[in-house]
Amino acid sequence: MNRQNKIILIGFFFLCIFAVGAGIYLFPKDAPLSSGIDDIPPRHSPVLQSERGDADVAIQEELPRIVSTAEKIVPAGQINAGTSEENPYISYPETLIDLLGIDLDEMIIERDAFKNTIIHAGWMDRINDVLQNLAPEKRDAIIQTNTTLFYLKDKLNEAYLTGKIDHETFKEALADLMKWHQRTYEAILSRAEYEALFEISPEIVDDTIDELIGQTPEYSFILNQNIQVEEVKEQVQGYKLEEVNSHFKKMIFDRDQIGKQINAGEMTLEQARAALSKSQHAFIARCKAILTEDEINTIFGSVRALETGASQEEPAVLGDSDKIELGFEIENPETSIDHVKEKIDKNKIEDIKFFYQERDTEREALISRLDAGEISSEELENISREMDAAFEENCRDILTTEEYQLIYGNPDTTNPAEQPFPENSGESANTENDTEKRD
Repeated sequence: MNRQNKIILIGFFFLCIFAVGAGIYLFPKDAPLSSGIDDIPPRHSPVLQSERGDADVAIQEELPRIVSTAEKIVPAGQINAGTSEENPYISYPETLIDLLGIDLDEMIIERDAFKNTIIHAGWMDRINDVLQNLAPEKRDAIIQTNTTLFYLKDKLNEAYLTGKIDHETFKEALADLMKWHQRTYEAILSRAEYEALFEISPEIVDDTIDELIGQTPEYSFILNQNIQVEEVKEQVQGYKLEEVNSHFKKMIFDRDQIGKQINAGEMTLEQARAALSKSQHAFIARCKAILTEDEINTIFGSVRALETGASQEEPAVLGDSDKIELGFEIENPETSIDHVKEKIDKNKIEDIKFFYQERDTEREALISRLDAGEISSEELENISREMDAAFEENCRDILTTEEYQLIYGNPDTTNPAEQPFPENSGESANTENDTEKRD
């Protein structure tokens, strides 16, 4: 495994914010969206304070440039979290928390929401596979470290996408967050455990993180693959690029908020599609108002590419729409709900739904037994793995090989060390009710 693939085990979930251009266009493929100036919303972005729109000048209260959070951490014993938290392996990146204006007590409460996410469950699966004899105190520290990481990453994304911090500050903060995360693991694990888990030696982690962060583009909305970023900067005025970038980030922020609302059951799929369409129309209209046609061609390749996101692929499943419409999760990121309905018999779909929901019901019963002290965490994990194996066997029994791969991809050829987790909840390889959901 090469060096960059190894570091994916540390920073897999951070990459989505740098590759926001990939998958941002969620337009229908049957026709381009047309956008008029009337569709343009009022300017709410803090980046745009003048018609010129120079972002670095316009931010009136930009948060200060950070110093290394990896060097400044707060041990758990020095905080008031409302509980007697005395685990010596737990720490917090104080400088980053100050940068983002986060209340530590609130964070400790709110971060628990990330325990039920697929990305956390997937990472804990790897922890359990690699570190089978981990002490409970260390395992608890890992859980709290991960949920803190996810919480801070979410807040850092929000600060960047809403214009509260600039690109360089965001990169520095992100790098320091990753380094804090790794140094916390160094304190928790032995060297052998650390290298087994991350497949990289701790001495080269900082340099690898810096190299990874250094490759992130400032203008990820550039779709034209036939031109270098520096050439774009020469051909398009800087203030125009900053204005487009601010609206692009607003569209991404809107998308992220919509995704959260879908998964929380606060928005229907129809409402989500309408909201996404409105946000995307606004971005397209702004680009047409800001840029000349030649500048659009330089940045996006063509006007049609701007309108359709032609060089991008539409995510096959939005949020939890597969579980809502089909009753089970599509794990193949290239397969849409319509593909499943078109290619697989309705009775087979109903059978998969039954197996999926039965497994969820049984898993909830296991969790209740765990809470009641009737079984241990290890017993829950073992039984849950047996349930997953039975579910897979049942699915393979009723589906052809092609049908199985349509829904679940080809897991037999996937290396979990190189591709541990998906970026989006709708492209998961595990259910949200996975073994570690209660951690």
